[in-house]
Amino acid sequence: MLGVGVILPTSRRGWSDATIAVMRRVALLVVAGVIAAGCGASGDEASSAAPATATPEVAEATATAAPEPSPEPSPTEAPTATATPVPEPTPEPPAPDLELIGDGAYGVGSATVVIGADSDRPLTVQIWFPMAGELDADAVRYTFITGDYYESPRALAAGADRIAPAGPFPLVVYSHGSGGVRYIHSDYTETLASHGYVVAAPDHTGNTAVEQFLGTEDDRDLTALNRPSDVIAVIDAMTDPTDPVTGGYAAAVDAERIAVSGHSFGGFTAYATIAGHANEAGTSPPDDRVDAIIPIAPATGSREGSTLLTDAQLTAVDVPALVIVGTDDKTTPVEPNVERAWELTSSAPHYRLELVAAEHQSFTDVCDYVAAYDAGQEVSDPVREVVETFAVEGCSADDMPIQRVKGLTNTFALRFLASVFADAPMIDAADTAGVADIVYAAK
Repeated sequence: MLGVGVILPTSRRGWSDATIAVMRRVALLVVAGVIAAGCGASGDEASSAAPATATPEVAEATATAAPEPSPEPSPTEAPTATATPVPEPTPEPPAPDLELIGDGAYGVGSATVVIGADSDRPLTVQIWFPMAGELDADAVRYTFITGDYYESPRALAAGADRIAPAGPFPLVVYSHGSGGVRYIHSDYTETLASHGYVVAAPDHTGNTAVEQFLGTEDDRDLTALNRPSDVIAVIDAMTDPTDPVTGGYAAAVDAERIAVSGHSFGGFTAYATIAGHANEAGTSPPDDRVDAIIPIAPATGSREGSTLLTDAQLTAVDVPALVIVGTDDKTTPVEPNVERAWELTSSAPHYRLELVAAEHQSFTDVCDYVAAYDAGQEVSDPVREVVETFAVEGCSADDMPIQRVKGLTNTFALRFLASVFADAPMIDAADTAGVADIVYAAK
């Protein structure tokens, strides 16, 4: 706010009481106008705070209280100065922005199932779905191995019998990052479900927070091979109405509309599911059932210069893609991870969204965990320490505010999926030219 000084006459010589009263009122109007401009008023608020003409009340006072003629000043007395009108400040127009998408029309139900329980690689899968009607049920608690939890602000514990009858709905498979968990980005997965998507997210056995906590993680080659195979297994289960575990959900899924999204190593997983993947641990075939991908802060290469995906594998990716990343990501920085995928993949259309000052953990629920614990939710010291360590990369004061990250991520993802599955228009790059906190491109 600006500091403003207005000087009024200190002597009544030559001025009537009515004149002084009018001048004081005009001076107060000038102060109010300058303060409004200095405090950054904008939009409707600014336009009403700084009128271009005097109010009727001031005009009337000025007309009815005209100053009396002043006597001629003596030769030794300086003439009285005439006040110069001060122009009203012109408010600056608000910066352009996008209309962000909030929650959808559906309630959100969620359940946990295990697929392949009798195999050598069982997968725990979290399912979110559009829910029909009101439900007297408990909020979903996303529980860690320590017994600590994060309670969802909107998802309710429910089964397949509560899926909305308006389907079948598109399926989105979500893949968590290395050492993560299936529900690590629940704001994103729940938002998709509220807009009419069935979302299924597996814990990638051998590469979750549990194995990291216990020190039993698989090596990188085996993890990279298993991850796209896990996605294929989830698609198999979620599109098979006869499956004894997932059949009720599969009955509400449109098997002709499937997308894969994932964060970090999950971004790699999205690419590898389309291209197929091979390394010293074996081979995972491409899955041509997938129609679109949304890699978020994807890992395509490592800081040591080796690659998770070869140039040939990236070139084989040919489905529509939206890649989202933070400009300040230090774990999977834009160069080389996003740059390689942007240059090499054959995706058409291909969209690229960079959120200015967002970081790697901006695309998880970590900031919400911190807020819940700061608000008084009980949590064990080890979990709080881990959460606060991760929160540095996304919840710091100079990072993009987390609500802004959520709004932009969800909006672009929903618009992209609607463009693929419902022939709706995708956000036009030309319409984002004046939005200061994103960099957006399409080809």
